[in-house]
This record gives sequence, C-alpha cells and structure tokens, in this order.
Amino acid sequence: MAQLAVKGASGGMSLLTQHDTDPDRVSRILRLEASEDGKSVMLVDLDQRKVGIQREYRFEITTGELISLIRAHGAELPGENHVRAADAS
Repeated sequence: MAQLAVKGASGGMSLLTQHDTDPDRVSRILRLEASEDGKSVMLVDLDQRKVGIQREYRFEITTGELISLIRAHGAELPGENHVRAADAS
C-alpha cells in the first residue's frame, strides 16, 4: 500500500466580514490562514472599527492542535460519507 504524503495546511478562508453603516467600508475582517511553512494555522483579526485606528491581532495554533480541538469540541455531523462497521466488512 502506498504511503500518503502529508503536506500540511494551505490556503485561507474568511470567517467574518463586518461592514460599518456605510456598506462600502469594511470595519472588521476575521480570517483563518495557513502559515508559510504549512505547520500551523493563524486566526487573523483585522479591526478598523475606530476611524483612523487599525489593529491586527494574530493567533497561531498547529494543525494537529486544531484538529484535536475540533474533534474534542465539535459535533460530529451525520452524513452519507461515514463508513459503517457493517458496511466495511
């Protein structure tokens, strides 16, 4: 059996975009982004809610820690992609 290569994290996704009263002005963006080496994931919070002040907060977690957190605290969703023990034999 061939060994699967593990590449690590890649890409990014927006989690939240908050607009001010002016729909063309974004006041806050919250994103998940992979680190350059792919070994960790960063939560980036760009806060521009106060006019003239821009703050950027970054939180980093390894991909393994993130997977463990989701498995420990996330809810498993029922679906057709789940393998049942009876079907596997």
